Amino acid sequence: MSEHVLDERGGVRDWLVAGPWSEPLDLSILDSEGSPWGENGRWVLTNGPDVTPLKAKLYSLSPLSEEAVTPLVEGEPVDYAGHSGEWRRAHTASDGLVDFSEFCFTPAKRVALAGTVVEVDQAEWRTLELASTGPALLFVGGKCVLRTTRVTYMEPHAHKVDVWLPAGRTEVVTVLWQVGFRECRQVVRLRVGGLPVRVVVPGSPANALADQVLDAVGVPRWGLATPTLELTGPAGVELRVRCGPVDRMVTFVDGKAVVPISGDEDTGVGSASMLTTGERTVRVSMGAQFREFGVCVLPPNRVSPVGEPADWRRELLEHAAASANGCAAELASHALEPSHQVRVERLERSLWMISQRADCADFEALGLLHLWHRVPGCPDEVRSALLGLKYWIDQPGLDAMCYFTENHQLVWHTAELLAGQAFGDSTFGNTGWDGRRHREHGESLAVEWLTRKLAGGYSEFDSNAYLAVDVLALTSLVEFAENTRIVELAAGLLDKTLFTLAANSWRGAHVSAHGRSYVQTQRTARLEETASIMWLCWGMGALNHATLPATVLATAKRYVLPPEIASAAALPAEWVGRQRYRGTYRVHNDLLDREYASDLVVYKTPDAMLSSVQDYRPGLPGLQEHIWGATLGPETQVYVTHTPNDATHSSARPNAWAGNRVLPRVRQHRNVVLAVYRIPADDPMGYPHGWFPLWTFDEHVSAGPWLAGRVGDGYVALGSDDGCRMLTRGPNAGQEVRGGTVWVCVVGRRAVDGSFADFVDSLGNPEFGPSGVDYRGMSLHWDLPFTVDGQVVDLAPQYHVDNPLCRIPWGAEEMRIGSHVISLTHGRPL
Repeated sequence: MSEHVLDERGGVRDWLVAGPWSEPLDLSILDSEGSPWGENGRWVLTNGPDVTPLKAKLYSLSPLSEEAVTPLVEGEPVDYAGHSGEWRRAHTASDGLVDFSEFCFTPAKRVALAGTVVEVDQAEWRTLELASTGPALLFVGGKCVLRTTRVTYMEPHAHKVDVWLPAGRTEVVTVLWQVGFRECRQVVRLRVGGLPVRVVVPGSPANALADQVLDAVGVPRWGLATPTLELTGPAGVELRVRCGPVDRMVTFVDGKAVVPISGDEDTGVGSASMLTTGERTVRVSMGAQFREFGVCVLPPNRVSPVGEPADWRRELLEHAAASANGCAAELASHALEPSHQVRVERLERSLWMISQRADCADFEALGLLHLWHRVPGCPDEVRSALLGLKYWIDQPGLDAMCYFTENHQLVWHTAELLAGQAFGDSTFGNTGWDGRRHREHGESLAVEWLTRKLAGGYSEFDSNAYLAVDVLALTSLVEFAENTRIVELAAGLLDKTLFTLAANSWRGAHVSAHGRSYVQTQRTARLEETASIMWLCWGMGALNHATLPATVLATAKRYVLPPEIASAAALPAEWVGRQRYRGTYRVHNDLLDREYASDLVVYKTPDAMLSSVQDYRPGLPGLQEHIWGATLGPETQVYVTHTPNDATHSSARPNAWAGNRVLPRVRQHRNVVLAVYRIPADDPMGYPHGWFPLWTFDEHVSAGPWLAGRVGDGYVALGSDDGCRMLTRGPNAGQEVRGGTVWVCVVGRRAVDGSFADFVDSLGNPEFGPSGVDYRGMSLHWDLPFTVDGQVVDLAPQYHVDNPLCRIPWGAEEMRIGSHVISLTHGRPL
């Protein structure tokens, strides 16, 4: 057995776990037909926060069994309520959460177990606090002492119970229940009140030294140019390192070890590559104890164009043809070799997603429609799948496919109208409608969506995940829609979307602020969904798993990228751009009834970029927004977030690095960002933190409140009211910065600021206060207007787009990019 201590809050971090196990889910309490709306409507299945009352009702119909759980011993069998498995060891991150979370593409009921042993020398009453996101049972000494029924979306709810702990060791086991509809947050945390207790994990022997050594191990380089891992740790120790088939003993010499690694990365499924991490898991162990770390082997990228557009297209198609995405691979293979016939076995995953109505099936439907139109002799399985699909929430069926985020809306409308158009005389099995009716239904919804977004912009502003999905749908409409109005609207919005991608990116990195983003893309631009599109359109970016949108664009016959848009990706000596989007959510489309707005600022030079969204809902809960960041390279991304937990996967929203628990107040003036974070007194983590990956810099230095770095001729400095303290151990060693609640970020370049030493010397000392900061004539405080040189800046006229290539006043009817003109009401003719 191994012995451990509680964390500083009394939390248990060492466990034995089993599961999660999936069980059949009966949704018959909902009506599968008729109107989806109302208190008991099936609309809730597709939206995580709204579905929690339904989850509680489902639990009441089938609660957890209070039967005894198999005794705790590592590696021994465990049986519970018809499920069987094996107890395995788990060590939580610093948030203390045992994390069983998973993205569920189809609805699933999930049961999991977590157990440990607590030891006290003197018998006494103790208060146990169990926090979970779903119903739970808590067994102490074999007796069920707590039953909870509360269901939450993301943050666990805490329950307290007083228990009598006899002298010696007592087993503590919790049984967890949750239902997954898309992102499934399934976590549990246990805290023991009063004086510390000893934690004992039955099984293989270990001692406190193992914890101490493993907690001192660091992974200072998340991104790897080659599959070679660098570790830091105590000199002289010997640890086992495992990654896939690689399993070897490693000795730390002078506090370092270098290990070749292997193993499969998280490649995801279907075309939803934004839901993957791109990581490989490395386990470092000492005896029975271990820690796990994620690292990523980086795909190739380009920061400046090489070759011509025809070369970029060929490179993209060759990459897609060899990719795991069946639709993109088959489409690209046909484009490269016109005699290629679709291999139905390569479409197995796409066809499964559609037949099972798995989330993101709409993306696959568009891929199949492109194959149907492009490749002669497309298999009948493609037609059958498209005729059986449910295309909108008002159609029959109980499923958890997402209809309500902005990108999914357009993809569904596009898929429905194109499928209806392709099979006009056929009967669609789910609705009984003919294709003409589906086409009309999809067209009416698509026209409304296109008209609103063309005029006002996206609510998921500049998402480096979902802008690519918008491109997928818009290109599909331009290529195949027969309705001229829809084609012109889609062409105009596609032009506008690709122009903003060019204007708000830097050297093939889409590193502006984002309405929605994921952790992996904030650590490397090479994994952005938009990277392959930029490679195709202007020769910079990366070729990664997100192949379908770029492949669809590469095989377009009607749509031709205007040269004025492609040239917008070139870097001038200095660029200051501003982009304001605004619109209104619709209840039956977005599940919200309010206005949305974003005010994006982009400052870039050939050596650096700084971007932020101004005063974006400060003080309100965040989700997946990336509010601000500086960039000097695809991996040299610097930013600060208010973390709610230690998770990095997509089923925690927000998580450690993507999104903020409470949105900060942020303003930018040219090359300077000021950011103020308001941390609640009962905050689960209690701090904001910054990402500043030292391994990506040519040089870096700490000076006063600042941490500054250089890449080539570009500079960045990050400072806070409590300085910048770099972590030296753990998964983010040499990458994560801790500081205060008020932050300043500055970018510079040699051509303007002189040497790196000159840049650092010029930074000076910001005047930090409890609610804000004054710096270089700028003043930002939580409750006061933002001023520059004493003047309130928000009094100036506002433009929809305002940058060196395009200026659009609000209310203007057209958008001009050089000689290229887009009507903001009608799009553009082809």
